[in-house]
Amino acid sequence: MKLFSLRIALRSLLLQSMWNYERMQNVGFAFSIKPFINFLYKDKIKQGERLKVHFGFFNTHPYLANLLIGIVMRLEEKYYNGEISSDEVVRTKTMLAGPVAALGDRLIWSTWRVFCGIVAVTLFLFAGKNGFWYNVDIKFVVILYLLLYNLFHIPIRLFSIYWGYKYSSDVIQRLSKFSLQTRVLELRRIGIILLLLGAIFYSISFRNILLVSIFWLNIGLSLWLSKKYAEIIIFCFMFILNMLIFILIKG
Repeated sequence: MKLFSLRIALRSLLLQSMWNYERMQNVGFAFSIKPFINFLYKDKIKQGERLKVHFGFFNTHPYLANLLIGIVMRLEEKYYNGEISSDEVVRTKTMLAGPVAALGDRLIWSTWRVFCGIVAVTLFLFAGKNGFWYNVDIKFVVILYLLLYNLFHIPIRLFSIYWGYKYSSDVIQRLSKFSLQTRVLELRRIGIILLLLGAIFYSISFRNILLVSIFWLNIGLSLWLSKKYAEIIIFCFMFILNMLIFILIKG
């Protein structure tokens, strides 16, 4: 199973290489699961029949698609043993694609990717205007961003196939135990704190109280317009801290 997981994970990297407007990721899905279908069925005709089933419409988050692939592998095994029908395999895959896509969009696109970007931007903010505190190497920041981003991305691709295969019947219940919504909010607040800390260092490098005030006013308005009230409290604390540090340095 571990060998299949690795092979399918590598194939899943090409999930969107044949993306099309009619059925979206269907070719990539069939290509990814093909080694497992070939393992179950030795007859070439039967292999073709089962792969044809998976050429229907399919679209989900590309990183979490492996979770669905693992679930479908378990369902295909049950179908092979005569425990379920082919329609149930397709119905389950289609039914879960939407929720998994929404989870991936929120967890990865709008949270983890943004957080990694915040870490990279913060390094520039901590450096200050024109390298006031230290000189920052752009190549180093880009490499750090890619390493941090893929530290989460690659393990998801590798392990979610096995996880989906093993816990296919209760995978949603197990996911709920991780309190993903809470983790998302925590990560976003950590990102805001990092940005505001970076803003303190960057604004001090202005050495001008008017520019510092305008700088923080823009940040405060952005948070207020987005109605992130918990983050506004953090902002107020950071702003006061910034003013105190600025006054101490100028004094």
